[in-house]
Amino acid sequence: MADLSVKFLGIPLKNPVIAGSSGLTSTLEGVARAVDAGAGAVVLKSLFEEQLRAELSTISGNAGAHPEAEAFLAGMGMAEGAGEYLELIRKAKESSGVPIIASVNCSGDSLWAEFASSIEAAGADAIELNIGAVPTDPSVPASAIEDRLVSLVASVAGAVGIPVCSKIGSSFTNVGNVASRLAKAGSRGLTLFNRFYRMDVDLDAMSLSAGPMRGSPEAYHESLRWISILEGRVGAELSASGGVHDGATALRLIAAGAETVQMCSAVYAKGYGAIASTIGEMRAWLDARGIASVADLRGRLSRRNSPSPELYGRLHYVKALTGQG
Repeated sequence: MADLSVKFLGIPLKNPVIAGSSGLTSTLEGVARAVDAGAGAVVLKSLFEEQLRAELSTISGNAGAHPEAEAFLAGMGMAEGAGEYLELIRKAKESSGVPIIASVNCSGDSLWAEFASSIEAAGADAIELNIGAVPTDPSVPASAIEDRLVSLVASVAGAVGIPVCSKIGSSFTNVGNVASRLAKAGSRGLTLFNRFYRMDVDLDAMSLSAGPMRGSPEAYHESLRWISILEGRVGAELSASGGVHDGATALRLIAAGAETVQMCSAVYAKGYGAIASTIGEMRAWLDARGIASVADLRGRLSRRNSPSPELYGRLHYVKALTGQG
């Protein structure tokens, strides 16, 4: 039977299938069900910066004109705002038997660098920083956005002893350069990619509305491309997120170079059994081909290991347009 065990962020996992951050991992029951289905690790639902700032603003409003009191309440606001989250980390770590990865959705380092140590103290095995944001100000250059993300990662990584993983989007001019800079700043892992919530328009109400909330099984292609390009070249371990709905897709991403894959939309669509079936399909495929371990498959189809690296650039695009190949 094929060995599915891996290491991610230096942490041993029984298999590379991680329950990704979502509402499904926001409770102890959800964590337990993911673990019962076989998940190798669990990423808890993200704690949002806005949640902390809202509570911080409410509490600080009672501080009057005393800056010392406001500073004290600022610290209290952080602790109170994240109290339930820290308790979830503690209880999940005590009861689950698998690595628990905390997730924070943040845009600035002023809150998280300080609070990261509380996450570590609560027992989290690692922290995933969801640092994707939609840039809405045309006057802000790309370099300023990237510098801010690098600074955020450096401040958090410098505040904790547990590994940090950065979850980023694909809308950078040079994803590889950003990935390399984040790794040098202290991000041991990279999750490719986060998924911005889609936006739509309600014509009858003449208002904005939410677009599709879940990713489709075809959503893995962008992660596949960049994982295959970046594997072994940026100094960080890679986790694939988006479109992992079955074992075949998980294995494709691992063959491209991913250490782990994260499942979310498939679990919403099919239930927690989607995790178990994905793991079973992976093992069956490896066994049928005499591949002893998932580690033996990883990176076989990455650009770094390819005799034809040009295939990972424009060649397939040109072939698709010309009908050749």
